[in-house]
Amino acid sequence: MTELFSKYKHIWGDNPRALLEEYNYQSELTTKLDTLKPEDLDLKTFYEIVLWKLNRFPNIQSDLLDELKGAGTLKAKEHRQAEELLQKLLTTPGIALPMASTILRFLNPSVFQIIDDRVYRIIHPGKAKYPSKPQKLNKRYLSISCDIYFDYLDALHKLASPKLPFEEADRILYELDIKLGNKIGTGI
Repeated sequence: MTELFSKYKHIWGDNPRALLEEYNYQSELTTKLDTLKPEDLDLKTFYEIVLWKLNRFPNIQSDLLDELKGAGTLKAKEHRQAEELLQKLLTTPGIALPMASTILRFLNPSVFQIIDDRVYRIIHPGKAKYPSKPQKLNKRYLSISCDIYFDYLDALHKLASPKLPFEEADRILYELDIKLGNKIGTGI
């Protein structure tokens, strides 16, 4: 143990715990989970622990949750009316386009479908993938992401039929991509 302390003395001096001053990983959730009593563990807290580890915990504000409920009032092909809502979701830490589309899809599957690598590849073969969320958000990313998602939904509507219902298109095309033998991160 003394060897480890000596080896990194140039970093932490005589106090390895000094590095904790720089520890800023999911700070709000870390503080909450650090005070967890085992008897208080419930399913919600369990999921928070899992999301903490995956670094995917979205810290969503309650007013945005209320706004999301309004997505359920939209009708088929009215998805572009949700642009402001989508942009707010995309500015939430831990939420990029695939997660935002998933949230919207479960709120209103007749208007929204999940965008992911597999379905996007089927809808737009050979087209460059939608953008990843940058470290520092900017208006260009938000605008491009909304345009790509809404164009994607338009394309799904064009493909939709009684045999490929819009409300099930994301799941059907996801499975199609698997049956085609495609792997995530390839062929896009």
